[in-house]
Amino acid sequence: MRTPKGFDKAFAAMKEGGWTALDCAPEYGGQGLPYIMGLAAGEMFVANNMAFNMYQGLTHGAYSAIAAHGTEDQKNTYLAKLASCDWTGTMNLTEAHAGTDLGLLRTKAEPQDDGSYLITGQKIFISAGDHDLAENIIHLVLAKAPGGGEGTRGISLFIVPKFLVNADGSLGERNAVSVGNIEEKMGIHGNATCVMNYDGAKGWLLGDLHKACAPCSP
Repeated sequence: MRTPKGFDKAFAAMKEGGWTALDCAPEYGGQGLPYIMGLAAGEMFVANNMAFNMYQGLTHGAYSAIAAHGTEDQKNTYLAKLASCDWTGTMNLTEAHAGTDLGLLRTKAEPQDDGSYLITGQKIFISAGDHDLAENIIHLVLAKAPGGGEGTRGISLFIVPKFLVNADGSLGERNAVSVGNIEEKMGIHGNATCVMNYDGAKGWLLGDLHKACAPCSP
């Protein structure tokens, strides 16, 4: 996906100014400022161009989730790149047959011998699902692994990068995730909202198995 003219230069300027990492941890390249500072700066960017700010805003969400629930290896692999927005992030929840009812999701996660999972399913209305502003896109995907309960019980969260990451931090081969379509919507047309297809894409569990929606389980 190609972003609107001028977004690449504006995004580079945002990154260079350190605006993407105001409240991120210093050990991952952030400034360690209070969350309210990032919120205040974000208000200015949103007032200027909501669609543009969503690229770094969604990335900050992915950073926060991995910072809170990731393993040390996951933190070391992803956080610095997300803080700088060299890599960006997304959140994949909604499915066509379910809307916002997460209990109906069908995306599956099949465990592999190496500790990874193969993610298969389709997500819709994924903001910043694909674009040309970053080297890699780190998708956080809700899916069900074997052994989980019905409804919202048994849902897990997985890290599924667009490009696999090698042990030395370099980018490897393209993962089995692709754009199925561009969503039609009202407003924020400058942000690429995509149908995302996962066809046995390699992913890694983020947090506890079957616990992604524990607070909302009956």
